[in-house]
Amino acid sequence: MKNKIFVGTLAIVLVGLSIWWVTGRHSDMGRHDGHNEVGKPKKEVKYVCPMHPQIVSDKPGTCPICSMDLVLSDEFEEHEDHDHQEHKEALGKDEWEDVGTSEDHSNHDMKTEKPNGHVEFKLKLKKQQMIGVEFGKAEKKKLFKSITAPGRIAFDPELYTAQSEYLEALRQWNKVKNSPISGVKENTKQMIRSSKIRLKVLGLSDSQIGDLTKKGSQSEGLLVSGKGQDNWIYADIFEVDLPFIKKGLAAKISANFLQGKTLSGKVISVDQVINPQTRTAKVRIQLLEEDASIRPESYVNVTIYAPVGEHIAVPLESIMDTGRESFVFVKKGKGTFEPRKVAVLLETEDEAAIRSGVMDGEEIVVSGNFMLDSESRLKSVIQGGASGGGHNH
Repeated sequence: MKNKIFVGTLAIVLVGLSIWWVTGRHSDMGRHDGHNEVGKPKKEVKYVCPMHPQIVSDKPGTCPICSMDLVLSDEFEEHEDHDHQEHKEALGKDEWEDVGTSEDHSNHDMKTEKPNGHVEFKLKLKKQQMIGVEFGKAEKKKLFKSITAPGRIAFDPELYTAQSEYLEALRQWNKVKNSPISGVKENTKQMIRSSKIRLKVLGLSDSQIGDLTKKGSQSEGLLVSGKGQDNWIYADIFEVDLPFIKKGLAAKISANFLQGKTLSGKVISVDQVINPQTRTAKVRIQLLEEDASIRPESYVNVTIYAPVGEHIAVPLESIMDTGRESFVFVKKGKGTFEPRKVAVLLETEDEAAIRSGVMDGEEIVVSGNFMLDSESRLKSVIQGGASGGGHNH
């Protein structure tokens, strides 16, 4: 009887121990799993449209605006890059590193500002190559602008007549300058002053009037063309380009009737009066070559080569213009790109003069800008938007 009681008691104890062990192990596993879940939360996967970063989804699909396939957001890709850091180190080279990265230019003394809705971002070298990113440099240099304008071969009887009146007044003065009658001399002086003012109103400068005085004869090229004539071109230059036009600048003349030939000329004067209807002023150009096909009032095309000063210049294709602001992407090394607002002073055929925003020697993107623009906007949306405010370096 005692043996039976002992065996029963032992069985109950063993069953109890078994239940306690199983229950405790399950509890420990639950606590361990909960700890892992809290300590290392699963990253939320986001899919976005490369062209419309405001379109965000938690699953693959297409953009309802442009029908492009949604792609993994940069935020998730960077998370994957972090998980594979050991693999990157094993390659022997950081994938973010750019080949031929130039010296890092600091902007401690320059205030820079990001365009609205853009932030700084990183881009792997492989992805840069895929989207065709190419670089140029901001350089301080002397710039020249080719100013083109319509023109015509001068036929100006009014100016010819004004020249005749001025020369006649000078001849009269030579006759009466020794006269004892003061009234005659004063009237002749007044004629000279009046005719000189008229010449200025018609566009002649003081130096041209001086040349006319020395020459002693009118410019017959204002009425007829031909060998030995002093032919002029009248070009209508827009008000915005007038500050760059100076006497003595070289010009090239082309026209259909010249059959591909170009003639050389030089600027001899610039009118001071603006045409209120066309917002242009007349620029007179003296032809330095003769051609039998030249006829008064023939239409020509004029190109004037004007220096515009020394400026920080960037290629035109590097500038992104939204209509409200202009900006470029500056390469900062290690795959980092900074969108930066710039103030454009003026443009030539291939370059833009920058008033502020970039420094001499900085590398900027000249190809692939639109894809970088999408990357920057996308990153801004993921980070919750960018205010675009200015900041100092």
